[in-house]
Amino acid sequence: MNKLKDKRRIVIGVLVAVIALGGLGIFAAKRVFLKPPAQPVAFLTEGFNYDLLRAKDIDWRGPELGYKLDLSHLQDRNGKSLASVIAKGPAMLVVINSQCGMCTITTDQMLRVRDEASHKGLPYYVLFFVSQSREVDFQYADGLNLGSPAFVWNGKDGPPSEDIFKIATPSHLLINGDGTVIRVWPGSYAEKSVRDRMTHQIVADTSVALDTLNAVAH
Repeated sequence: MNKLKDKRRIVIGVLVAVIALGGLGIFAAKRVFLKPPAQPVAFLTEGFNYDLLRAKDIDWRGPELGYKLDLSHLQDRNGKSLASVIAKGPAMLVVINSQCGMCTITTDQMLRVRDEASHKGLPYYVLFFVSQSREVDFQYADGLNLGSPAFVWNGKDGPPSEDIFKIATPSHLLINGDGTVIRVWPGSYAEKSVRDRMTHQIVADTSVALDTLNAVAH
């Protein structure tokens, strides 16, 4: 039993180390931006360092790992909650906003992450935490042609927590079936070459996270 616990600690330690050493890169979008910043972008051949976008002083960094998202407050156009349709296993979420110009620019990133998630057996859901109106939000989601179910935060019981409300759009989150946040990749980038590296990092991090969850489960 002790040997099994030690193996699990080693696996989790490897995951943390891999994430910490992720590809090098700097800067991404706030909630809406339409062009790259003036400062240069540094990156390795394929990866992107999302740790720089998850610094404590960045208010659009997204929730902490382990945060539990209340899936019952997210509803589709028929009023069905995400909690009632999500499978028991992990899922990939993309957070968008119907006033987000960057979301329109970066649909290629969403489509690739969606496809890679599908290959790994992960459902892909589109979320709105900031809503203009349900009708506008769902029309906007349809216009992105992602082919994924969209859910809007039901504000009857108040807004989501501040770290969710302020998250950059678009952002991707990997969650467990109960809404526990496993990974967060905030923001995107107008320049495609940088965006491609960000996408590659999301896919690579997801593979490592899923492999680790599977190893711990067994």
